[in-house]
Amino acid sequence: MAVIAIVFFMSISIQAPAQQKLPSTEAIVERLSSLEKENQRLKEDIAVVKSENDELEASLKEYEPFKNWAWILSGLGFGSILGLAWMCLKVIPAKINKQVDEIINKILTDRRNDFLGLLKEYDFEKSVKERHRVVLLSHRNGSDDYHYRMLETNGFNVTALTKLEQLQDAEFASEDILVINNDGFHWTLEQVHAFINAHPNYCFYFGKGVIIPEPNRMDRFAAANFRTQFIGNLMNLLKYSHHQN
Repeated sequence: MAVIAIVFFMSISIQAPAQQKLPSTEAIVERLSSLEKENQRLKEDIAVVKSENDELEASLKEYEPFKNWAWILSGLGFGSILGLAWMCLKVIPAKINKQVDEIINKILTDRRNDFLGLLKEYDFEKSVKERHRVVLLSHRNGSDDYHYRMLETNGFNVTALTKLEQLQDAEFASEDILVINNDGFHWTLEQVHAFINAHPNYCFYFGKGVIIPEPNRMDRFAAANFRTQFIGNLMNLLKYSHHQN
């Protein structure tokens, strides 16, 4: 009976592997496809790592002259390291600042008159702009956006009278600087002449044509035919007139 039992169990153990189900062709293909995708991802990851490594090596090349510093510092000892750090952080910047101060002092000494002249000119322009108000006279059909913006940008106190049919309709104070914007040629030259000669204010004309006021008004009048001349010619008028007075 024992022999029969052994033979029975041996036959079962031999047949068991034969009864296991083999994978289908579709399963094998699917597995191969999955392995190929994983392999591709692995290649991409390797490429990224290689690229990052190349960038790191390139950045480290900038520090090539200092590659032996670790050995040098280890030989010098901790005290020397502190001394070197103190020199880099304290002594060298102090010397640089001293040299910069010496250069600045030399420039200020050598060009003292130039700097004083610039400061004097700045103070003069500031006082003139604070003293006077610019009244921008424009025809009701004209545009004064450019002139207003330029005056304001250059620090003038500006009031715009933009709805004038006639120049004589404008109202202003005796210290006002009158800027006549005739860019659209809405007023005739005769009208502009008559207006300028009738008022003692500083007058500036912008537009077409040539304006020649009476001789007693020449030191308070300037003009420009091009926009690039506007602010420069106006400031020259004020500087000349105030310096004369």
